Parts: sequence; structure tokens; C-alpha cells
Amino acid sequence: MNELEILNYHQLAFVANAIYLLTFTGLIFITFRLVRFQRESNLNILGKVLVTLFGLCTTFYGYSIFSYLHNTQLGQAYMLSELKLKGTELSTVTESFIEFMGYSVTDGWPPAFAPEPAASLFLLTFAIMIIAGTWTNLSKDKQ
Repeated sequence: MNELEILNYHQLAFVANAIYLLTFTGLIFITFRLVRFQRESNLNILGKVLVTLFGLCTTFYGYSIFSYLHNTQLGQAYMLSELKLKGTELSTVTESFIEFMGYSVTDGWPPAFAPEPAASLFLLTFAIMIIAGTWTNLSKDKQ
């Protein structure tokens, strides 16, 4: 596989990831609407459990998407640095991408199911917001 093929294949993967992220954004909206509905309707325990499960499933979906994105980025850097190691002359843009990612053949194939730390923090925050919004009284006036 040459440089252009690697860049094209990964560009398609980034487009697919963008569609997954749009779906994730919609699921985030639906999840927060469910939490709000649950609070306004004062649902029973079963309703709270279902809202929590939906929120945690949304969190897991986001974890999968962010993992896929991170793996794709590192995999692209890995494959391009593999070409460089074989002696293929790469473009300046490709060289800068490898340098920016800081990942190469010497690091081994990237982990398959590990998002970036910032994405993990975002997902942890999201999960806490769902659980706290569903199970605790967050209003200022005590009921």
C-alpha cells in the first residue's frame, strides 16, 4: 500500500467516524431529555433504572466511537511510519502528521479499545451527570 492509498482509506474512516459522532450527539440529546422527563414526571424506580441504562449505553457507544477514532489516528501514523521505515519518500504533510501524532512502528500496533484521556474524561463526566441527574435531587429548594 502506498502513501496515497493509506491517506484515502483513513479519510473514509474519518468520514464514517463523523457520522457515528452525529449519532452520538443525537443520543446525548435524547438522554438528557429522558433525564429531564424523568425528573419532571417523578418516575418510579423502574423508570429511573431504564433512564440510567439508556444513559450508560449512550456512554458506552461514545466510548466505542472515541476508541475507534483514536485507533484510526494512531493506525494511520503507524502505517505511514512503516512506509517511511521501508525507505519510501513521504510528503511533508505526511511527515508532519507522523510527528504530530508521535506514534510509529516502534510503538507497535495501537490499542483497539482505548480513547484519548480527554475523551475518557468527557465520557466519565457525562456518565456522572446522567446518574446524578437521575438519582439525586439537584435543585436548590429541598423537597
